[in-house]
Amino acid sequence: MVDVHAQLPLPATHPGSRPAASGACGPARAEVDQRCTEAERLARAATAHQQRLREAKRRLNELVGRRDADARVRDRRQLSAAKEDARRAYHEALARATGPGAVQDAAAVWLREVDRLNRQLELADRRADEVARQVGELQRALPGIELAADAARISAEAAQVACLEARRTLAACEEEAQRRIAAQPVADAHRPAGAAVAAAPVPSAAVAAAPAPISMLLRGDRQALLGLTLRLAEETGVEAGRLQLLLLELRDAIAGRALEEHALAFPAEHPFWGQFSPDAGRQVAASLAKMGYSFDGRGGWHDGRAPGNRELALALSYCGHDPRSLRRPAGQAAIDGLWQGTSVLVEQYLAGRAPDLALGRLIDMLGPRGERLGELWDMWGRLRPLLLPGAG
Repeated sequence: MVDVHAQLPLPATHPGSRPAASGACGPARAEVDQRCTEAERLARAATAHQQRLREAKRRLNELVGRRDADARVRDRRQLSAAKEDARRAYHEALARATGPGAVQDAAAVWLREVDRLNRQLELADRRADEVARQVGELQRALPGIELAADAARISAEAAQVACLEARRTLAACEEEAQRRIAAQPVADAHRPAGAAVAAAPVPSAAVAAAPAPISMLLRGDRQALLGLTLRLAEETGVEAGRLQLLLLELRDAIAGRALEEHALAFPAEHPFWGQFSPDAGRQVAASLAKMGYSFDGRGGWHDGRAPGNRELALALSYCGHDPRSLRRPAGQAAIDGLWQGTSVLVEQYLAGRAPDLALGRLIDMLGPRGERLGELWDMWGRLRPLLLPGAG
């Protein structure tokens, strides 16, 4: 995977956090601002309710544990048995005593243990009513706290859906506006009469062969990143450095999802991976990941945590393979280098999940990884034509 934190030198642009809510798409952008601000507020409220619920459950569990422990301390039968154990230990120490000092030590140990048991009982008796009261209050309040948390979560989810729908509407509006602008005939008022020179047409084969900017971005092309950043900054007025970070985060999010979904290409001549079809190899990779041994996307194991022969055999068995009938890496060193030559199919993964870069599909594909890209989604109608020219 490419290093998404690499920075490019960028010229200064006009400051701004988002495009102005004006023009034909001004109402749609205002709707995005309203809906998404409300979604953020409700999401914070839902998080607060969930935190309150977790704290109430934690406190209740703590109090119930204390109540049960105190009940055992207050059990007279257990108390008598503990004191009897202390007395028995005292007599055993007396039998082993070889002098007055040993007798005094044994008596002191016995008396300290009896005193500890009595103090423990006194404390449990003293706080029994208060602990019971707190447990009762929390048990009565917990259903209401759970109901409030559920209501806040449902409201936040509904607001998030409304925010996404508003962003889709805005993206469609801005893309349509861009198409109308591109379709308008542009008259060259400054061209001298008779001096018009037609621009040389670009061969259609060359155009067709050129990869889309989204592909160049995913491949880590620095010039493509710079070009997209400057174009988008010019159209939106958002600071170029901020846009660059957002595009880098988008690239990282797509690559991360491709890796999580095991969109991998294995070397055909590899002694281990060459035994499987591509789909079967991905199943083995997914099985290993479920056991905590996953590909880091750079030729090694995530966090350096590699399985042993036994774990590899288990992963194969979980996929329906007989490990005895397969070639397996010879030794731990071979297992450590199992991913050498394997690559992540980031472009293919994106093409399969969101081929037209439609906003809804992209957000669904990225899941939680897309939550930090709200600024980018707000200008998606201007960015998508730049990433995928001709997308409709």
